[in-house]
Amino acid sequence: MLDTTPETVREITYKPPVFSDTVPLDSAVTEKAYLRTLFNPSAIPFDPSAPMEVHLSKELSNPHSRAKKQARWQAAMKRKHTLFKRFIAQELMNLNGRSVRDARAEAAFKYRQKLEEERRAEKKRRWLTKDRVAKLERKAKRKARKAEKQKEKLNLLVLRDAPNQFIPGKSAKRQEA
Repeated sequence: MLDTTPETVREITYKPPVFSDTVPLDSAVTEKAYLRTLFNPSAIPFDPSAPMEVHLSKELSNPHSRAKKQARWQAAMKRKHTLFKRFIAQELMNLNGRSVRDARAEAAFKYRQKLEEERRAEKKRRWLTKDRVAKLERKAKRKARKAEKQKEKLNLLVLRDAPNQFIPGKSAKRQEA
């Protein structure tokens, strides 16, 4: 009934890595070597017994954990703070007859404008999903095809001769005669 032999089932195929307490793991080097061998296996031999769990720990941990959220928030706050300091330093370097207070106020204004611009850009980036972009492209193609059909219809339109029609080639000659 089963297609696998008992010997194959009992065969040990996995050999756990040997952990050494004396040698510290240099994860950046081993990770790069591992990735290099993935994309170019014949270039450099890689030790398969090296623990890969070290590299997967970041990927496998929950991105919504409190610690990660806090780290992201702290990084964002630090970035905002350094951006504000940079705006102030830039304005204080070029006072151009303004007081320090006015320069700081202008730096704060420019900083708020920059944050608003970044917020709008992020909002637009989130709004433009693959589906929406595809939909917009389809819509543009349909519109262009419709305009092309309309143009073709107008080019193929033939007017019957009638006294109220003005046809530039014929009518101009008729009026001269």
